[in-house]
Amino acid sequence: MMEVQLRGSKTHDVTLELIEKYPQKVTIRLDEILKERKMSQGDLHRLTGIRMATLNEISNGKKRSVNMLHFAAIMAALRITDIRELFNIEFNDEVQKAWEEEMKDYEGEGLTQKQKEELTHNVSRMYT
Repeated sequence: MMEVQLRGSKTHDVTLELIEKYPQKVTIRLDEILKERKMSQGDLHRLTGIRMATLNEISNGKKRSVNMLHFAAIMAALRITDIRELFNIEFNDEVQKAWEEEMKDYEGEGLTQKQKEELTHNVSRMYT
C-alpha cells in the first residue's frame, strides 16, 4: 500500500490551501492488488493499453492528476467494481469531527455557512 502526500503538488494556490487546511491520508493499493493476483504492471499495461510509465506513476503515488478513463480501464481489467479497492482518501479525526459539527445546522440546500465564507475568500484570491 502506497501512501501519498498531496502537499507540494503544482496546482492553484486555493487548491493547495484547501489540502493543507483539511489533512488527509491518500493510499494507493494498485501494486498490492497486482502482487495478490501475481500480475505485473506489464500485464496490466497489455490489458489496458495504459503506458507503463503512467501505471508506475499511479502505483508510486507520483501521478497527481486523476484520469478517470485510466481508472475505469484498470478496474475493468482487474474486475474491480469499487474504486475504493484501488485507492482511498481519509481525512483525519479532527477534520471529520469539524465537518460533522458543521453539517449539524445544514438544511440540505446550497452551501453551509463555513463553505460560504470559504467561497468568498477563494473568489477574492482567484479573480483579483
